[in-house]
Amino acid sequence: MVIVDCIVSGRIYWRGELVDAAIAIDDGKIFDVGLEVNLPKADRYYRFQDKIILPGLIDVHVHLRDQELSYKETFESGTMAAAAGGFTTVLDMPNNSPLTDSPSRFIDRVNLAKGRIYVNVGFYSLLPKCLSEVETIANLGAIGFKVYLNRRYGFLDPSDYDSLKQYLNVCGGIGIPVVFHAEDHSTISKLEDEFRGLSDFRGFMWAHPIEAEFKAVNGVLNIASASNCRVHIAHVTSGLIVDLISKFRGLATCEVTPHHLFLTSDVLHKLGGIAKMEPPLRGIFDVISLWNTVRNGLVDVIADDHAPHSIEEKFGESFWDIKSGIPGLETTLPLMLTAVNYGLIGIGDIVKLMSFNPSRIFNIRGKGSIEPGLDADLTIVDLDREWVIDSSKFYSKAKFSPFDGFKVKGIVKATFVNGLMVYDGDEIICKGGEILFGRRIRG
Repeated sequence: MVIVDCIVSGRIYWRGELVDAAIAIDDGKIFDVGLEVNLPKADRYYRFQDKIILPGLIDVHVHLRDQELSYKETFESGTMAAAAGGFTTVLDMPNNSPLTDSPSRFIDRVNLAKGRIYVNVGFYSLLPKCLSEVETIANLGAIGFKVYLNRRYGFLDPSDYDSLKQYLNVCGGIGIPVVFHAEDHSTISKLEDEFRGLSDFRGFMWAHPIEAEFKAVNGVLNIASASNCRVHIAHVTSGLIVDLISKFRGLATCEVTPHHLFLTSDVLHKLGGIAKMEPPLRGIFDVISLWNTVRNGLVDVIADDHAPHSIEEKFGESFWDIKSGIPGLETTLPLMLTAVNYGLIGIGDIVKLMSFNPSRIFNIRGKGSIEPGLDADLTIVDLDREWVIDSSKFYSKAKFSPFDGFKVKGIVKATFVNGLMVYDGDEIICKGGEILFGRRIRG
């Protein structure tokens, strides 16, 4: 008689619909899915009556910090926040200190994370100094490369589109995606010089107009088309930009953050630096247009751009001196479940935008669906639970949020990573994460 490690039962989102069933898990993999009476006996049973079991959520845009920025976040605190937020896999951005911009620094960062992560972690790299090192870093297991067009990180001048084209030619040839922070550097620099005399948030906002985003995205798409390189545009802030990206289906994908969906620039009057991020919050018409593109299926991914800072870094005499970014790992899913409860999207959209599409776009095999043979990464949610967001209870070191005090409907009840219950709805129980190494797509 077959004995599996555990059985997890509840309402499973399986093959496009919610079904009352159970999942048999063995050796970190999904062994079978079906009625509990038809599954093998198990050592342990986890029953989540009336709760919804989703494929483990994947966040493709997370800043785990650590190294010289460990006062902001560590691999431990960041991945615990991920587990508590229902994420079983996160992809770590490379604008660290030191920057992840060479083969040796990539290896150092991966090795530093080993044994310290509660959920699965994959790693991006910045583009390296030499074109020849692109394939080296890809062979080391990078999930993708990240390019910042708003300011310089590493060796690439964000205004040097000729060099960028050379890098994209190489990335397209070896089949590795490139993620862009798409705000035009020259536009922003010129406007920053013009408005830097304003110490409040207005100067910063005016220096980051939607036109800078549109110009950068348009430039990236044209270069990517010529080089046949798959590109992913991060944190898009307007339906106008999504519509542009949608014209390059098959080559370009995009993500949208909850803060650009749930907040407008009006909150800056009240919250100031707590709500500062790049690209900045937009007006109500951009928010409405963004929701329309999400509902129309033009947005590929919901990602939170988890960017933790110390609380001291979110205040200052001048808005220019305040660090950009907010924590999001522990608020993203509750906000999106609230959208489900209000009929803005369906539970299937959550799976598509936060599990299936991320695994497909970044070629994260074994994840993104609930099927026999795939990794047993599961996110269990209570769609009916109402509660109030309180950042003081975050696992993240960043104990602030522009969503503090928001009443949400929907909460994480448990998070399973590689078959282990890492989070039980009340506390973190154990480490379950593994390092993920990229698998390139050729052709």
